[in-house]
Amino acid sequence: MRVFVAIEISDEVRAELARTQQTLAVASAKVKWVAPENIHLTLKFLGDIDEETAGPVRAAMAAAAGGGPFAFEVAGLGTFPPRGKPRVVWAGVTEGAQAATRLQAKLEAALRPLGFRAEKRFVPHLTLGRVKSPKGADELMARIEGHAGAAFGTCSAAEMTLFQSTLTPQGAVYRVVAKQALA
Repeated sequence: MRVFVAIEISDEVRAELARTQQTLAVASAKVKWVAPENIHLTLKFLGDIDEETAGPVRAAMAAAAGGGPFAFEVAGLGTFPPRGKPRVVWAGVTEGAQAATRLQAKLEAALRPLGFRAEKRFVPHLTLGRVKSPKGADELMARIEGHAGAAFGTCSAAEMTLFQSTLTPQGAVYRVVAKQALA
């Protein structure tokens, strides 16, 4: 099963991000927008694992959860890469980014003994879309720059979730495998 660990966002922030996606979608760029119900803060993409590995992954999540709940603000838009033709459109995490980064680092450390490779760099963000063609990228970038200072709201991170992701022609379908409270 294809899995990742993430923090879910509030319905209010999700609604604000969906409105912004609609505004950005007016640009002529070809973008595969993430379904609003699938927007989240990814801590770690694990890829394909078997059922036997799911238990140790849950244990690693429990080991990493000791920092306690935190709040994070979702604000601003940007792209990866930050210069040149964009491949990913994202909303940023401002306040609370350090807490998210600490949690991600603890999760990385807990998963390393299971053979998962560490991320070279973690930038807390919420993926809104993936750019499929450079055509129209300049128009898209202009719209993104117009939202660079937008504030979408604050979310409470009280738990992390292990999701299974199934790819379909209509987009990814996520199923909750496990949840871990941040104690």
